[in-house]
Amino acid sequence: MATTARQTNDNEGRIALPGREAEDADCSVDEERTTATSALDRAGEDGADASSSMTSFRRGMRLVCVASALALVAGAALSAARNSSSPASSANGGGRSLKTRVIQKEMQLLTAASSSSSSGGGEDSASDLLSQDELRRLLSFSIVGFPKTGTSFMEHYLFNQDKELHLDSREHCISHPEAAEETLQVLVTEDGFKLDGTTKDGVPVKNAIKCPHELYGEYNLGNYQKLLPDIKFIVSTRHPVHWFQSWYNYKLRQTNKHKKGEIWAPPTNTLVGPCAEGTPYHYGAPNKLSIKSKKNVCTDGAKFHHALSRFGKTPMNTPEELNLLGHHKMSVHPMPQSKVFIMEIGQFAVDSDRDQELADQFLRDMQDYLGLEHDLPPLYHHESKPIREEVEDFVIDICDDEHAMVRGELVKAGKEAYLWLRDYFVDSPGVVVSNKAHFLELAERWQYDPCERTDERP
Repeated sequence: MATTARQTNDNEGRIALPGREAEDADCSVDEERTTATSALDRAGEDGADASSSMTSFRRGMRLVCVASALALVAGAALSAARNSSSPASSANGGGRSLKTRVIQKEMQLLTAASSSSSSGGGEDSASDLLSQDELRRLLSFSIVGFPKTGTSFMEHYLFNQDKELHLDSREHCISHPEAAEETLQVLVTEDGFKLDGTTKDGVPVKNAIKCPHELYGEYNLGNYQKLLPDIKFIVSTRHPVHWFQSWYNYKLRQTNKHKKGEIWAPPTNTLVGPCAEGTPYHYGAPNKLSIKSKKNVCTDGAKFHHALSRFGKTPMNTPEELNLLGHHKMSVHPMPQSKVFIMEIGQFAVDSDRDQELADQFLRDMQDYLGLEHDLPPLYHHESKPIREEVEDFVIDICDDEHAMVRGELVKAGKEAYLWLRDYFVDSPGVVVSNKAHFLELAERWQYDPCERTDERP
């Protein structure tokens, strides 16, 4: 269980719809006040039959709720279509967001289950649903952090060149407090993931997903703890100053890709501190306007060690460690059976003979960590995407004087992150690092402003 003081969830039992507040589709079921549920609770001592009855009851109640939720989704979509002359299509299933797809798929499956149950027998129409044990075996690993640290490079190049690994091009975030299991079910029912698949030469296929935001969401790690407690994680990092510049410019490109009029390009000094007020999390915060204004770009996002500590791999019981972690209020979700492969984007470098040797070792260590029988492809020099003309005047060069204050905040975060990684994380049980000395050599640079000459450093 999460070891935070925050044990309750005000939105428990609700479906969060795109663009609508949770109360628009209240799916809460007050089970303690429902006569039928109370009877099933009393019968629970009789074992599996009662549990099955309870599950059927909950599904029935959820069917009613999901029907209402879908009506809201349809209404919102119709309204959006009327108000837009050129609606953009989404990468997630022809214009449908993952939340919408989860709700729609759940509606289909619940309807099928309800029809099968009322017919009094026959083959279960919802038999494509995986059991809890099958869901636990569905995914071998997950790339969970951080944005703009090489996660897409890993997905597209390293892990999509061989049939032994299966990822698709979309991000799959297990972020919903009530529909996490449904999110995993959709991987199989809609996205082509297969349980216990094999290659032509009989090698087991390892399924994986990528979501660089998992460690900063409120519910994500808790969902992993509940559904995938022994999964392997991959977390990539980089110098906080370089990370901020890359993340800002990426959001600049993406936010204004289909937008006309005012360009999103806030002064960087307005992005110092948290991404959203009133919450330690960067996603799912109550202050929607705060999230929209910053686009999840903020200096606190560079506190990688705060997010990494949520794995619960270190003691977190001394003033020294807690001070480095800023006594953050995010929940912690220990998963003793899981492992975390921590890396720095500099380990991808192949600019010299030494780099190439280290990169080759990195690939071997990654291959061993994932238990792959086939070799990963060799690393190559990676170029950033070009900046579009309409936003090129707004792209930041983080070394410009106007960003000095922001760099100071990022370097401070980098120093604390480096010390925590060195003194607490990399030697913890369940943490794997390729060539610890090289990793720490790269992370040690986070203490310094990369825009300063080395002879100016203290």
